[in-house]
Amino acid sequence: MLEKVAIVLVEPREPGNIGAAARAMANMGLSRLVLVHPPEHRVADAFKMALAARPILEAAVVVDDLEQALAGFGFVAGTTRRHGAGRRGRVTPRQLAAELPAVTVANEVAILFGREDSGLTNDELQYCQRLVTIPSSEGFGSLNLAQSVLAIAYEIFLASETSGSGGQGALARRAPTADLEGLYSQMERVLLGIGYLDPANPSHMMRVFRRLFGRAGPDSREVKALRGIFRQVDWYVGRQCGGPTPGSESGRQRSRIDMASGAPLDSPRHCHKGDGTT
Repeated sequence: MLEKVAIVLVEPREPGNIGAAARAMANMGLSRLVLVHPPEHRVADAFKMALAARPILEAAVVVDDLEQALAGFGFVAGTTRRHGAGRRGRVTPRQLAAELPAVTVANEVAILFGREDSGLTNDELQYCQRLVTIPSSEGFGSLNLAQSVLAIAYEIFLASETSGSGGQGALARRAPTADLEGLYSQMERVLLGIGYLDPANPSHMMRVFRRLFGRAGPDSREVKALRGIFRQVDWYVGRQCGGPTPGSESGRQRSRIDMASGAPLDSPRHCHKGDGTT
């Protein structure tokens, strides 16, 4: 189970913090570290804090952006302390860890940690199927990066020790993040074209769809089926209306103009051809 779990640090600022996080990982049997746009981490400060976890630092995968970091993972959890409409349904580290024996049978898991001063943004948390909050004192609940990694890694380690083989109740392999992001991009393009999404704020409803599919956990075949539906919608509306398909750039531009002017958006029922109706 532990070999299926990766710790992903998003834009950490201090090499020493990266080294301390690596040490926390090693304490709890984790070895896969992914760094998103970090400072140089193979330096004396980092190695000093890492101690015997130096091999984790040396083997860390470094990428430029979060989407690239998560491309191959089927299950993603992100850490947050803040409340808000986009941060509902949070779980504790213990609750998250209890899910992982079944999840890791067929899926790679990424646990995201944000910047030392500001954490993860709402846009970054959209990649996550679970949001994790570490219970702490209301008087002073702020944990540093390595403490946060240690608290969650500890619960994952305990779950791995008591889970046995993990085969019972195993979850099917989920579609990797790259496949889901392709689906969400296509959905947004087509739903903008048919006037379902508000062009001024499409992410508002797209967050709902992200949460829905995050709970459902579709596999790659199911994602392909959904993408086929949206391709068919795009083709059908384009055929009924003529001209650019709604998913094209010109189609999206038309939708924005209509929204700004208050004129009705084109849709299949507004532009049906052949019987004289409008």
